[in-house]
Order: sequence, then structure tokens, then C-alpha cells
Amino acid sequence: MAHFCTQCGTAHTPDARFCDECGKAVNVAPAPVPASAPAATPAPSRVKRRHVIIAGSALAVLIVAGGALAWLLAPEAASASSFSRAIDAHLAADEAARDKLLCLSNLPYQKEEIRVASYDSSTRQWLDILVRSGLYAAPVEQGSGGWVAQSQFVYALAAPGKAALRGDKLCVATGVKVAKVSGYDQVRDLGAQQVAMAKATLTLTDEAAWFAKSPDRALILQRLPDGDLEVRLPLALVDKRWQVIDQEQMSLGGVAAAMGRSPAVQGAGLLDKLKSVFSFGGHPAVGKWQAAMGNVLEFTRDSVINNGTSTKATFTTNGNTVTIAPEGAGEAAMDIIVSDDGSTAQISMGGMRVTTLRRVRD
Repeated sequence: MAHFCTQCGTAHTPDARFCDECGKAVNVAPAPVPASAPAATPAPSRVKRRHVIIAGSALAVLIVAGGALAWLLAPEAASASSFSRAIDAHLAADEAARDKLLCLSNLPYQKEEIRVASYDSSTRQWLDILVRSGLYAAPVEQGSGGWVAQSQFVYALAAPGKAALRGDKLCVATGVKVAKVSGYDQVRDLGAQQVAMAKATLTLTDEAAWFAKSPDRALILQRLPDGDLEVRLPLALVDKRWQVIDQEQMSLGGVAAAMGRSPAVQGAGLLDKLKSVFSFGGHPAVGKWQAAMGNVLEFTRDSVINNGTSTKATFTTNGNTVTIAPEGAGEAAMDIIVSDDGSTAQISMGGMRVTTLRRVRD
């Protein structure tokens, strides 16, 4: 059977490779039509590895989220930082508490003049300090007149003194913060409530200009209610954060309920109860005191020291009154009634006042 070139129509033998006329290639087998390529499918091991990665990432996110949630929900640990934060927040929010630490109210500072008898050397010495600080003019001596003439010294309030007043109080600063704190290692369970008694050493912030420049700054500090700027404050773990608890909160809320007391119970009694739980603090009379006759008494948590002789004693606290029963004294006991600012106290026996004490600042 003859074969013909598809280009020029010239006949060629069946085994010819090219047309003799036009040279076109003949008898070329058609290229096979490629079969459709199957859809690519991922290797099973790759799919498995991808699923493992996704699952692992999700688990890691879940673990991190769970850890963060647990951290947020965990109670705040008792530490120097948490106690300092709680006390700083309390003092920043409570103006009355700050004023009690930073202000003097031992004289009627709001008056234009303060008259002092010539024999009252203690008051005169204090006002002379304020004169040197620029708050008062130098005193003017005057006679009092009357049947018995007495000399008086009149101290007139100067303009800087008027500017330094806050109400009827003379204040040395507007702020205070914690410099050092302890007590966070003595947390106790009082009923269902965790409580602690913090002892904090404070430092002044935003000092008044007159006080910062005063040549008698150290002497003025000693006259503050807490001249050493040390305070003892009750703290409780409330809503998983440590907070300072004042007497009203103690009588109306958490600690009172934890102790099974009625809300009508006075906060002072609860505060005394809380103080008694801890190894430091003890009672309001703890410290050194100078009696009117000049001798120095020292009360610790469980003893009385007089002229170097220590006697064990039992102390019972009721508000600001501390009843002392020395060992071996039978039923003999004396009461020490401490002032609200803790600077003075009265000793009485059998309801009769014996002497006055003044706290000695170390």
C-alpha cells in the first residue's frame, strides 16, 4: 500500500523517514497523549504532623491562659511589697490617718496669739522652736495684771505660720509612705480570716517648706504623735488582697464575723484582740515612760522594768487602759490610761491618780 507525504503528496516507501520531494519527516509516530495527572494528595505523615502541631499550640495557649487565670485568682501573698502597698494605699486614702501622723494639735495654733506663763518653760521652749522656724514672731513679755501680777510671753502667729496650718493643726508634710515593714511572716488565722499586725517605719513626702528648712527639724519630729514615724496597723486578706482594716471595718465586717462577734462589738476591743494574737506590739503601754518625779519605767509585753529591775507581770487591755498585775503582788494592780496619741499616760491605783507619764522616744 502506497504512502504519500502529507505536505506535498509525493509517494514514499513504507519505511521512508523523509519525503524525497520536500524533505518533510514521514512515518513519525504520534506522541502519546499523556494521561490526566492524579490529584496530589499530602503524605499521611505530613498531615499527622500538622495536626500534632496545631493541637500542641492550642494546648500551650490553654496552659498559659490557665496559668494566668490561676495567678489572677490566687490570694495575694503576704510579703514586704504587698504589706507596703496596702499601708501606702490606706494612708493615701485616709486623710485623718495622715493628719494623725503628720500634724500637731497640742496648742491652739489657729489663734492669732498664744500667751504662755513665764513659768511654763516647756511650752515656751516649743514655741521658741517655731519662732526659729519662722512661724511665730519673737515673743513679747507682758504683765498679766490682776491681784497677783504674773509675767506672760505673747507669741504672735506670723504669715508663714498661717500658711502652714491645716484647720487648727500644724502639719509638717502632706504625705507619708512606707520605708520598711515587718509582720508579713506572722500571718495568723483568726476564725476563717487571715490577719496580720504590720509594723511599718514611715518616711515623709511633700514636706512643708518651713519644716524642711527648719534648723530644729529633728526636735519638731519628736513632737509628732509618732515621733519615730513607726506605726502598727492590723491587716487582713480581703477579696484576696491584703488591706489595712480600721476599727469600723473590724466591728462591722470581716474580722468581727470571723471571730463570731456581733456587729455591735466595739472595734477597739477587736483591735486589742488582734494585737494579742501576735508576738510583738502587746499592749498600748509597751515602751519607755518618764514619770513626773523623773524616774523612767519601761513596759514590755510581759514585764515591768524599774531602775534596771525587771518584774514579770500580766497585762490586760481594755481600749486605751492597760491593767498591770505584777507577779507576787497578790491582788495589787495598777491601771495605765494611755492617751489617744500615745504620748502621755496616767497611772492610777484603786481609782485614784498616782502620777503622769510621758513617753520617752529613743
